[in-house]
Amino acid sequence: MGKIKVLIKPTIISETVGFGGNIDPDQLAPSIIIAQTTYLKRILGIDLYDKISSDYSAGTLTGIYQTIYTDYVIDMLTFFSCSVYLSINTSKTTNAGTYRVGAEGSTNTPLNELTILGKTYESIGISYEQNFYSFIAKNPVPEYGQNNDTKNTTNLIGWY
Repeated sequence: MGKIKVLIKPTIISETVGFGGNIDPDQLAPSIIIAQTTYLKRILGIDLYDKISSDYSAGTLTGIYQTIYTDYVIDMLTFFSCSVYLSINTSKTTNAGTYRVGAEGSTNTPLNELTILGKTYESIGISYEQNFYSFIAKNPVPEYGQNNDTKNTTNLIGWY
């Protein structure tokens, strides 16, 4: 698998959701890639995902594709990335073993609170996903449709 070009900068996450500015961008990048290749690829479908990804990488996003990126992709990817980050970054694994992450002199947030916070970010991402479906229904593009006959909306199991 080749190197995946992330579609948002980690600083967008900090600016949008208020994550502390001292989070290392290298710590956010894996969560962005996971959210991008799981949530976003499923929502957009392969063809539209590939179109937006390649145009973004080339710096040639224009028209409706720029609108989709600016109004939907950035927000979906930001909030889904936050959800992923909170679920996988509570512990670190190194040569010395696996340990809980925490700043000196601080108290770690209980796991159930992190789960709730992660699900909150995910539900916000789902709201943007629903807005995207409404937009794309009124503004069709050729890359979306053949492999998107049914809406595979993200579900929050146990949350209604």
